[in-house]
Amino acid sequence: VPAAKHLELARRLKALGYTQYVSVIATHWKAGTGRKGADANEPEHFEVTTVLRTIGAGSRTASWAVRLLPDEPLFTLAGVFAGADWQEREQYDLVGVKFAGHPDLRRLMMAENYAGHPLRRDFKSNSPAPPWR
Repeated sequence: VPAAKHLELARRLKALGYTQYVSVIATHWKAGTGRKGADANEPEHFEVTTVLRTIGAGSRTASWAVRLLPDEPLFTLAGVFAGADWQEREQYDLVGVKFAGHPDLRRLMMAENYAGHPLRRDFKSNSPAPPWR
């Protein structure tokens, strides 16, 4: 889904009964990598997948992915789904995706002064992360 349609799609799905915000998952891809069969000239990017669900008998899920360049923000869904608030903060903290318009976009798990995002593919796995190691 184009990033510009992300918020509109979420609102339409909510109107259709997809009222439970299940998750947001961000993946970082280094240049030249991506999903299976990706172009070797592909730029570094994020892929952000959102999952919603209906409630009750015959529950259904809806999911979509948005591709972003490293400095490109994605509009927050926190104003549409309360459950998006902390999950978007988690993706910001650990992967580095910025959510435009988020009411409190700050680190959730790592220290405020921590440099980097530990779930990015270019993050060194032996990097110090006080007070944990």
